[in-house]
Amino acid sequence: MTKKSNSEITKSIKNKTIQSRLIAVGASAGGLEALKAFFSNLPDNDHNSYIVIQHLSPDYKSMMGELLAKTAKLPIEQITDNSEVEPGKIYLIPPVNNLTIEDGILHLSEKPKNQKLNLPIDLFLDSLADYKKDQAIAVILSGTGSDGTRGVKAIKEADGMVMVQDPKQAKFDGMPKSAINSGMVDYILPVEEMGGEISRFIETAETIQLSGDLKDVDEQVLSKILDYINENTGLDFSEYKFSTLARRVARRVNVCKCENLKEYYRLLQTNPDEVSILFKEFLIGVTKFFRDPRVWDILADDLIPEIIENKNEGEILKVWDVACSTGEEAYSLAIYIHEELERQDKKLEVKIFATDIAKQHLEVGGAGVYSESMIAEIDSDLVKKYFIKNGDGYQIVEKIRRMVIFSQHNIIKNPPFSNMDMILCRNLLIYFQQSIQHKTLNVLHYALKEGGFLILGTSETVNSHREHF
Repeated sequence: MTKKSNSEITKSIKNKTIQSRLIAVGASAGGLEALKAFFSNLPDNDHNSYIVIQHLSPDYKSMMGELLAKTAKLPIEQITDNSEVEPGKIYLIPPVNNLTIEDGILHLSEKPKNQKLNLPIDLFLDSLADYKKDQAIAVILSGTGSDGTRGVKAIKEADGMVMVQDPKQAKFDGMPKSAINSGMVDYILPVEEMGGEISRFIETAETIQLSGDLKDVDEQVLSKILDYINENTGLDFSEYKFSTLARRVARRVNVCKCENLKEYYRLLQTNPDEVSILFKEFLIGVTKFFRDPRVWDILADDLIPEIIENKNEGEILKVWDVACSTGEEAYSLAIYIHEELERQDKKLEVKIFATDIAKQHLEVGGAGVYSESMIAEIDSDLVKKYFIKNGDGYQIVEKIRRMVIFSQHNIIKNPPFSNMDMILCRNLLIYFQQSIQHKTLNVLHYALKEGGFLILGTSETVNSHREHF
């Protein structure tokens, strides 16, 4: 593998034009002041595109464009449907619309009339993560509630960057605090410092080849970093895909303003907080309630009814949810199983073994409390039936929580479960090297009872184990 020092890479990029990035800026209550300070402090040579997603009532006549134009350094446009994004502009959404982006085209849709909860920031960030992947950048400013939290998770799962206004500065700190509490935030800054830091991040990201094939990441130093994380957390990431780990380490090198990987390794050795942050970066996984609706349609319409129908009254239904993260998938399954048990008027003992290597993920799952943003896309009837208000969040009702057993487990190293009616192992294999994928599929096959169902991620297959499934 070709290796270069960071100074060499820096020199080789100095004459290149830094590409314009698309940056989403979410704001709600108190957002106008924050937006004015944000845009008036952008670098003079800034040529990025900024999409502002603000909470406004559909019948509100917004003066935001005129007010921002007085101090903003870039031209401001109101978005029209099916328009393209151009560099060096600030885009505002009409008050009556929500916004998504697909293949560089902005799509407006009417805000839902009867929906109690409308989360336009989450909606746009989800689409931005799908479109821009690790090039996505999200900024969360002043606002009440938790809009943006789910979208921030989507951005980080795609290896993008997230920046949040310091809650101490925000006029309303609900949105910034909710995003920070997700554990998915790279920067917490006063708005006046954000523009310069974004510019530095983008330039440095290209310098150290944050995206792409990462040929210039020093494997030897990266191995030392992985060993150090293992020593301090007890978790071995050496069998995960090199490209994924390298990209996430490279982002921390950038955020911490280290010159190169060796300097970052020295920082890790003297800063326990950074060890914890990098460890969490490695553990970022894709999770939300009823993720990939088509998969859940098949589960609800076909697989769950068949499993329950084949059980006798009072028998045990056993499911293993591998890499359950913070529990959304396990509870989604528990809710659908409960719904089907009611439909068939059958009583079974349900045990969903929800496992993960990260203790902090399991603690969230065990508590079963989720922000308003995280439950926004769940059918309102299911929310009323299976969630209760708990402070600023919503808690899964006890009868569903009792169905799920959370425990720490490493599928690569710990003994497997057995005699499972169903196993969900979605979007884990994609992070493993091929040899470990093969080993994991052996474990999953062993853990299933004959005729049991294995549910993988939409981009994962059992090609190497066709004879077993």
